[in-house]
Amino acid sequence: MKGLDLCREYYNSIIKPIIDEHIDFIGEKYASALIGWGSDVLGNDDDISKDHEWGPRCIIFLPEELKQYEDRMYDILNAQIPPMFMGNPTRFIVDKEFMGVRRFSTDGSGDIHIDITTCKDYFQANLGVLVPQNEIEWLSIPENRLLELTGGEVFFDNVGELTKLRKFYGEYYPDDVWKYRLAYAWQSLGWDIDLISLCCDRGDILSSRYCLNETIFRIIRLAFLLNRRYAPSYPKWIHREFYKLPFIAKEIGTYLENIYIEKDIKIAMKKITEICHFLIECQNRIKELPSLEIKQNACYRGYIDIDFQYIAEQIYRTICGELKNIPIDGALDQWITNEDFLLDTNKMKSLSAIYKYN
Repeated sequence: MKGLDLCREYYNSIIKPIIDEHIDFIGEKYASALIGWGSDVLGNDDDISKDHEWGPRCIIFLPEELKQYEDRMYDILNAQIPPMFMGNPTRFIVDKEFMGVRRFSTDGSGDIHIDITTCKDYFQANLGVLVPQNEIEWLSIPENRLLELTGGEVFFDNVGELTKLRKFYGEYYPDDVWKYRLAYAWQSLGWDIDLISLCCDRGDILSSRYCLNETIFRIIRLAFLLNRRYAPSYPKWIHREFYKLPFIAKEIGTYLENIYIEKDIKIAMKKITEICHFLIECQNRIKELPSLEIKQNACYRGYIDIDFQYIAEQIYRTICGELKNIPIDGALDQWITNEDFLLDTNKMKSLSAIYKYN
């Protein structure tokens, strides 16, 4: 059984009746959902996922005026919810030896896996803002967080705030933010792609394969941007989320997989070049984006003749808002690779100051 199905039934069969009977002081002024981190939120969970942070769980959102009831509500639920649900323990213990994750309790000890919060507190903790007030603020929000918060499912929402926020973020980035991120993605694609064959010709196999892997990763990120879909930062989910894309994935996915195992770098590079031309064609079919001109790189050394910086600049020139005054430095999560850093909202916000000095 998928975790999202389990959690939906958990709310409907167990949590809601307890709220109706024992927590009537909030009435129906709350929302319940499974969103945020977790393979079950994305529908990517399987038997391997059940080792930690999987099982009967949900998040309950109270309006700000009922925030004072968070602890009281949790205590009642913790006392009233039975120890098992559909063959799964409802109590979890914190594994202090493994990053503090929660695992099923085997002896009935522990507590329920239900977070009670407000939309303001939850979105501030995960995004750094409830709603970005300008385009600069968008650049400090990790894309994977947006994927998590628009994934999953809302089981009940009689207030409407959570549903409204998910709809807002589900509409993807504002156009100028999207174009800015896209310009950086094209620009960065050009950093290693020319070195794949160059390093191979020199016999530097480790360098060549490293550049090939970096290039494939950047192609995948471009595919998400052209589909206007949030991409995961967790490498484990790149494959499954990539193949959920409406277009591009099915056309190039098998090619990318074969490139990884291709022994002949020249053959791999030929396929990479074809994929790049295909991505340019895909962008040229998107009416909100400029039709790209292809120019040969001034530093062309006989390997790949696409000037990716020129492509980035064509997109950048169509930006009309405040991001037009910022060089193509990219959003923070496009050049930060430390996963723990990406998960720390305060650290991400502190770095956003770099955009003030351009």
